[in-house]
Amino acid sequence: MNDKTTPSSNPPETVTPQAASGLSRRRLVRAGLTAAPVVAALHSNTVLAGGDHSCIRPSSFSSLKLANMKVSRGREIRADFECKSHGYWKNNQGNLTADYKKKTRFLSSETGFKANPGNGFKNKSLQDVLEMEGNANNAALARHVVAAFLSAKSVGNSPDRVLLTVAQCQAIWNGQGNWSPFAGANWTLNDTMNYFDKVFGSAFL
Repeated sequence: MNDKTTPSSNPPETVTPQAASGLSRRRLVRAGLTAAPVVAALHSNTVLAGGDHSCIRPSSFSSLKLANMKVSRGREIRADFECKSHGYWKNNQGNLTADYKKKTRFLSSETGFKANPGNGFKNKSLQDVLEMEGNANNAALARHVVAAFLSAKSVGNSPDRVLLTVAQCQAIWNGQGNWSPFAGANWTLNDTMNYFDKVFGSAFL
């Protein structure tokens, strides 16, 4: 992920709570939300995310965690990242062909997904995975990964539009949630699921 925060050599800009509401949410997110004046300016120590078009990149999410920020859902931070939830993709095709989800196998050269815990994903289509319930064989992670994969495919895997690229989806699934979202960060399955649940919504909805 090329969404790193570069430390500035200039003194931090003072941001009042009144002025914060006028700042671009994109600017705040891409700044990493680690600067003390910005953190202090955010009401209730909360950053909003979620919904069909509201996304926080992994690098920014990591900064939120380090700053002990809460992440809630309901308003847009960015409106141009494509990160629809598994619930959306379960019932919609977006701009993909009508049969793409049903014809594409979860474990295939098309997706690049290889891990098959408990042999629970053999011959399943992407649609089958989206319709799985519970969390046997890491099914909750699979639902999230399929949603992220479809979101990426729907915009041609454009790095300027996707929250997670196809390659990152592959790394997440094949590592069973253990992966590096950006240089210097190593996430566990718990970190990854927490990120997905906060940004994409619960895998159990």
